[in-house]
Amino acid sequence: MPKVLHIGPCDSPGGMANVMRILAEHPPEGWEAELLSSHVVGSAWAKWRAYRKARRALIEMLNDPSRRPDIVHLHTAADWSWWRKRRFAQMSHKAGVPNIVHIHSGQFDTWLEGSTRRLTRFNKDAFKYESKLVVLSESWKKNLSASIKVDYVANNPLDPLLEQHPSSKRNPNKLLFLARNDPIKGGPFAQKLAEDLRHDHPNIFLAMSGIEQNSSSTIKALGWMSEQEKRNQLSSALALLVPSKFEGQPMVVLEALAMGTPVVVSDRIHSLPREVPQAKFEDLEHWKKVLEPIIAAEGEYISKIDVRAFFLSTIQHQWRSIYTESVHSG
Repeated sequence: MPKVLHIGPCDSPGGMANVMRILAEHPPEGWEAELLSSHVVGSAWAKWRAYRKARRALIEMLNDPSRRPDIVHLHTAADWSWWRKRRFAQMSHKAGVPNIVHIHSGQFDTWLEGSTRRLTRFNKDAFKYESKLVVLSESWKKNLSASIKVDYVANNPLDPLLEQHPSSKRNPNKLLFLARNDPIKGGPFAQKLAEDLRHDHPNIFLAMSGIEQNSSSTIKALGWMSEQEKRNQLSSALALLVPSKFEGQPMVVLEALAMGTPVVVSDRIHSLPREVPQAKFEDLEHWKKVLEPIIAAEGEYISKIDVRAFFLSTIQHQWRSIYTESVHSG
């Protein structure tokens, strides 16, 4: 049975790791899969050691006929994430193993186009190592195709456990933010929004991941949590807030929609169902206006946005075609 090796931050918190886990645990029919972690949370030195460890592991696999993958599936964001994956693409190509570069970052186009030299180098490397480039949506492919050759489109997969809307009692006062506490993800804005909403809705509070403590009564710190804990938070939330500066098809949004949880995202986010409510980036008044009918429903507002395009069976079929074509063309 042919094997795909997923390389990326599978042991680090975040949506990319979740995608890797789902794809590895549920490979396409006729395939088996394995994970190789190339990243850890920590210091620059810790990250470097994780990268070096992954390189050694890949060399061993490529040189061992019993462990050698038939295709290497690289999961990358922008910047240093790509420079690390570039080396894995080079190693795989040299060993005669096809490689796929699966682009997850919503800022990949901005990062590439920020430097002519960077863009030229990326295209040169992708051509030299015969990498097949995969993005998350047709709109993303359109945005990137002016700069790079995108070969395939494959949506992020939903965990099959989330493909049914569970019935749940929602807290009519709990807004939810599930991301690292970072200005790019909009954490400070989400806090400011919750505090502002309290003028008219004094019981509103923001349950927020990525922070361990907060002295404000408006903010409930959640830290990092398990997948089950995350699902519990999603199923009980009044609404999920995703005020990111940029992002492409956030997994947490798909998960929320699958559970019927209302979602509001910033207008900088793309590759989601068009029915997902958007609010203007960092515009407090517009966010409050979009949220008002959800808050007024006091927990009875249920999202009915269709997410079947992200069901695992559909995504498995897409990846089966991508893997098969990539191996045959390699």
